[in-house]
Amino acid sequence: MEAIAAARAANVTVSIDLNYRAKLWSTEEAYRWMHQFVQQAQVLITTEEDANKVLRIAETDYALVARRLAETYPNLQVVAITLRENPLVWLNKWTAIAYASGKLYQTRTYEVEIVDRLGAGDAFAAGLIHGLLENDVQKGLDWGVAISALKHSIPGDFAWVTATEVEGLLSSPQLRISR
Repeated sequence: MEAIAAARAANVTVSIDLNYRAKLWSTEEAYRWMHQFVQQAQVLITTEEDANKVLRIAETDYALVARRLAETYPNLQVVAITLRENPLVWLNKWTAIAYASGKLYQTRTYEVEIVDRLGAGDAFAAGLIHGLLENDVQKGLDWGVAISALKHSIPGDFAWVTATEVEGLLSSPQLRISR
Protein backbone atom coordinates (compact mmCIF):
# COMPACT_ATOMS: atom_id res chain seq x y z
CA MET A 1 0.00 0.00 0.00
CA GLU A 2 2.94 2.33 0.60
CA ALA A 3 4.05 2.07 -3.03
CA ILE A 4 0.52 2.85 -4.24
CA ALA A 5 0.27 5.80 -1.83
CA ALA A 6 3.63 7.14 -3.04
CA ALA A 7 2.56 6.79 -6.68
CA ARG A 8 -0.73 8.55 -6.00
CA ALA A 9 1.07 11.33 -4.10
CA ALA A 10 3.34 11.81 -7.12
CA ASN A 11 0.30 11.92 -9.43
CA VAL A 12 1.37 8.67 -11.14
CA THR A 13 -1.39 6.50 -12.61
CA VAL A 14 -1.69 3.18 -10.77
CA SER A 15 -2.60 0.10 -12.78
CA ILE A 16 -3.42 -3.31 -11.30
CA ASP A 17 -3.37 -6.61 -13.17
CA LEU A 18 -5.75 -8.83 -11.22
CA ASN A 19 -4.02 -12.09 -12.02
CA TYR A 20 -5.39 -14.56 -9.46
CA ARG A 21 -3.45 -17.77 -8.85
CA ALA A 22 -5.19 -20.31 -6.61
CA LYS A 23 -1.88 -21.99 -5.72
CA LEU A 24 -0.59 -18.74 -4.22
CA TRP A 25 -3.50 -17.70 -2.02
CA SER A 26 -7.15 -18.27 -1.26
CA THR A 27 -9.89 -16.12 -2.77
CA GLU A 28 -10.50 -14.63 0.69
CA GLU A 29 -6.86 -13.58 1.06
CA ALA A 30 -6.81 -12.26 -2.49
CA TYR A 31 -9.98 -10.24 -1.87
CA ARG A 32 -8.62 -8.76 1.35
CA TRP A 33 -5.57 -7.37 -0.44
CA MET A 34 -6.75 -6.78 -3.99
CA HIS A 35 -9.92 -4.98 -2.89
CA GLN A 36 -7.70 -2.43 -1.12
CA PHE A 37 -5.35 -2.13 -4.09
CA VAL A 38 -8.13 -1.72 -6.66
CA GLN A 39 -9.73 1.00 -4.51
CA GLN A 40 -6.56 3.04 -5.10
CA ALA A 41 -5.96 2.22 -8.78
CA GLN A 42 -7.02 4.10 -11.89
CA VAL A 43 -6.56 1.19 -14.33
CA LEU A 44 -7.65 -2.42 -13.79
CA ILE A 45 -6.80 -5.36 -16.04
CA THR A 46 -8.64 -8.59 -15.33
CA THR A 47 -10.70 -11.45 -16.67
CA GLU A 48 -14.36 -12.09 -15.95
CA GLU A 49 -13.39 -15.17 -13.94
CA ASP A 50 -10.88 -13.34 -11.74
CA ALA A 51 -13.28 -10.42 -11.18
CA ASN A 52 -15.82 -12.96 -9.94
CA LYS A 53 -13.46 -15.01 -7.77
CA VAL A 54 -11.46 -12.18 -6.24
CA LEU A 55 -13.61 -9.03 -6.34
CA ARG A 56 -16.96 -10.82 -6.09
CA ILE A 57 -18.43 -9.34 -9.26
CA ALA A 58 -20.96 -12.01 -10.23
CA GLU A 59 -22.07 -10.79 -13.67
CA THR A 60 -21.58 -13.17 -16.59
CA ASP A 61 -21.68 -10.66 -19.46
CA TYR A 62 -18.25 -9.10 -19.99
CA ALA A 63 -19.59 -5.59 -20.56
CA LEU A 64 -21.63 -5.80 -17.36
CA VAL A 65 -18.61 -7.07 -15.43
CA ALA A 66 -16.60 -4.06 -16.61
CA ARG A 67 -19.39 -1.62 -15.80
CA ARG A 68 -19.98 -3.15 -12.35
CA LEU A 69 -16.27 -2.91 -11.57
CA ALA A 70 -16.29 0.77 -12.56
CA GLU A 71 -19.36 1.37 -10.39
CA THR A 72 -17.95 -0.57 -7.43
CA TYR A 73 -14.56 1.14 -7.68
CA PRO A 74 -15.35 4.70 -8.86
CA ASN A 75 -11.66 5.68 -8.91
CA LEU A 76 -11.12 3.34 -11.88
CA GLN A 77 -10.77 5.32 -15.08
CA VAL A 78 -10.27 2.23 -17.27
CA VAL A 79 -11.36 -1.38 -16.75
CA ALA A 80 -9.90 -3.81 -19.31
CA ILE A 81 -11.06 -7.41 -19.58
CA THR A 82 -9.17 -9.93 -21.69
CA LEU A 83 -11.20 -12.62 -23.42
CA ARG A 84 -9.85 -15.99 -24.49
CA GLU A 85 -11.66 -18.83 -26.25
CA ASN A 86 -9.88 -22.19 -26.34
CA PRO A 87 -11.31 -24.19 -29.23
CA LEU A 88 -8.07 -26.23 -29.33
CA VAL A 89 -5.08 -26.53 -27.01
CA TRP A 90 -2.81 -25.01 -29.65
CA LEU A 91 -5.29 -22.50 -31.13
CA ASN A 92 -7.02 -19.71 -29.20
CA LYS A 93 -9.20 -16.74 -30.05
CA TRP A 94 -7.92 -13.65 -28.27
CA THR A 95 -9.55 -10.24 -27.79
CA ALA A 96 -10.42 -7.73 -25.06
CA ILE A 97 -12.86 -5.03 -24.07
CA ALA A 98 -12.43 -1.88 -22.03
CA TYR A 99 -14.84 0.33 -20.16
CA ALA A 100 -13.97 3.98 -19.59
CA SER A 101 -16.05 7.09 -18.92
CA GLY A 102 -19.28 5.16 -19.43
CA LYS A 103 -18.21 3.89 -22.86
CA LEU A 104 -17.46 0.32 -23.95
CA TYR A 105 -14.46 -0.23 -26.24
CA GLN A 106 -13.89 -3.38 -28.28
CA THR A 107 -11.12 -4.62 -30.51
CA ARG A 108 -10.67 -7.28 -33.14
CA THR A 109 -10.41 -10.96 -32.33
CA TYR A 110 -7.23 -12.77 -33.34
CA GLU A 111 -6.76 -16.48 -33.86
CA VAL A 112 -3.43 -17.32 -32.31
CA GLU A 113 -1.42 -20.49 -32.65
CA ILE A 114 0.00 -21.04 -29.19
CA VAL A 115 3.74 -21.44 -28.89
CA ASP A 116 3.92 -20.07 -25.34
CA ARG A 117 1.20 -18.30 -23.32
CA LEU A 118 3.58 -17.12 -20.59
CA GLY A 119 3.95 -13.36 -20.73
CA ALA A 120 0.86 -12.76 -22.88
CA GLY A 121 -0.92 -10.93 -20.06
CA ASP A 122 2.09 -8.72 -19.41
CA ALA A 123 2.29 -8.00 -23.14
CA PHE A 124 -1.37 -6.97 -23.10
CA ALA A 125 -0.74 -4.66 -20.15
CA ALA A 126 2.23 -3.05 -21.92
CA GLY A 127 0.19 -2.33 -25.04
CA LEU A 128 -2.75 -1.00 -23.05
CA ILE A 129 -0.51 1.33 -21.07
CA HIS A 130 1.19 2.46 -24.31
CA GLY A 131 -2.14 3.74 -25.61
CA LEU A 132 -3.24 5.15 -22.28
CA LEU A 133 -0.04 7.22 -22.12
CA GLU A 134 -1.41 8.93 -25.24
CA ASN A 135 -4.85 9.28 -23.58
CA ASP A 136 -6.32 6.89 -26.15
CA VAL A 137 -8.24 3.96 -24.67
CA GLN A 138 -9.01 2.42 -28.07
CA LYS A 139 -5.36 2.56 -29.14
CA GLY A 140 -4.33 1.00 -25.84
CA LEU A 141 -6.83 -1.80 -26.24
CA ASP A 142 -5.82 -2.43 -29.86
CA TRP A 143 -2.12 -2.38 -29.04
CA GLY A 144 -2.59 -4.58 -25.98
CA VAL A 145 -4.42 -7.29 -27.90
CA ALA A 146 -2.03 -7.09 -30.89
CA ILE A 147 1.16 -7.33 -28.80
CA SER A 148 -0.34 -10.14 -26.77
CA ALA A 149 -1.46 -12.01 -29.88
CA LEU A 150 2.07 -11.76 -31.26
CA LYS A 151 3.54 -12.84 -27.91
CA HIS A 152 1.60 -16.11 -28.06
CA SER A 153 3.79 -17.04 -31.05
CA ILE A 154 7.10 -16.38 -29.24
CA PRO A 155 8.75 -18.80 -26.79
CA GLY A 156 9.65 -17.41 -23.37
CA ASP A 157 8.11 -14.79 -21.12
CA PHE A 158 9.02 -11.66 -23.08
CA ALA A 159 7.26 -10.20 -26.12
CA TRP A 160 10.16 -9.60 -28.50
CA VAL A 161 8.19 -7.44 -30.93
CA THR A 162 8.74 -4.02 -32.44
CA ALA A 163 6.33 -1.14 -32.87
CA THR A 164 6.56 -1.74 -36.62
CA GLU A 165 5.39 -5.34 -36.18
CA VAL A 166 2.48 -4.24 -34.00
CA GLU A 167 1.44 -1.51 -36.44
CA GLY A 168 1.74 -4.02 -39.29
CA LEU A 169 -0.57 -6.44 -37.54
CA LEU A 170 -3.05 -3.69 -36.68
CA SER A 171 -3.22 -2.55 -40.30
CA SER A 172 -3.44 -6.07 -41.73
CA PRO A 173 -6.72 -7.72 -42.62
CA GLN A 174 -5.12 -11.00 -41.45
CA LEU A 175 -6.49 -12.12 -38.08
CA ARG A 176 -4.58 -15.38 -37.75
CA ILE A 177 -1.26 -15.17 -35.97
CA SER A 178 1.39 -17.78 -36.65
CA ARG A 179 5.13 -17.62 -37.11
